[in-house]
Amino acid sequence: MDGSAVEEADRNPTAIRQTHTGNRSISCMAIGLSGGQLFGALLAIGGVVILAFSGRYVWRATGIYRADPVSALEGTSRGALVRVSGAAQQGNADLLSAPFSGTDCLALRYAIEERRLSPSLLPWFVTIRELAGSAAFRVRTPEAAIDVTEPARTVTLERQVVATVPPGDEPSERIARFERTAGADPATTHWRSPPPILKPITTRLSLGTRRYTEQRATPGDEITVVGRITETGDGVDPLVVSDRPPRQTLLRMARTSLVGLCIGGFAVALGLVLVVL
Repeated sequence: MDGSAVEEADRNPTAIRQTHTGNRSISCMAIGLSGGQLFGALLAIGGVVILAFSGRYVWRATGIYRADPVSALEGTSRGALVRVSGAAQQGNADLLSAPFSGTDCLALRYAIEERRLSPSLLPWFVTIRELAGSAAFRVRTPEAAIDVTEPARTVTLERQVVATVPPGDEPSERIARFERTAGADPATTHWRSPPPILKPITTRLSLGTRRYTEQRATPGDEITVVGRITETGDGVDPLVVSDRPPRQTLLRMARTSLVGLCIGGFAVALGLVLVVL
């Protein structure tokens, strides 16, 4: 600033703030949008992203119906979407060891959940870590033993709560060792170690309680695998591993994604309204 500008700033200290505010307004006007319209555009873009991710998962879930049920791979074409049902058997790979129970299994999905306050201030369990996968295994149908060659993308099986640990208790040695070695989730959070003044409230609501769950497919379990025939034609590249009939599997998989579709659709609609107005 020159001398006259400095004197003007001394006399009118709000001038600089007004100038910065004007610059932000000019920036929005330069792209042809007001502040509300810019927010609406960003909201609509975020909604589209949510719709894309949720829609992709719902489409995968519908594969349980779109797939052709087969009992053998003879006569199928490479890349075809098929559904195979039968008893799970160990293949050439080693069994997986479930992290919380130590159970040997072929397909696995585990989760760590922590009890926290929801946006509506009601207690609920929030998933802080979740992972799914499978070893190479076989499905024994009435006609053949079909190889499932790759790790499954989605595992949806009967959910079992292995342990529930209140904030003041220590988990089992196996679970504690997993949490130390995995390193992806903190051993404690402010929900488990709240300030002393909030301790009576968090204790009353059981906030900070952790729940350790597993979904497992073990040898001999009846399962359904949806996937595509491999390029070599001798196995299935799995998309979904389930222990439920097609309709129940679809409902189980689509339930959460339908919520995402509703949220994404609402965000897009509201964003477009703000842009148009």
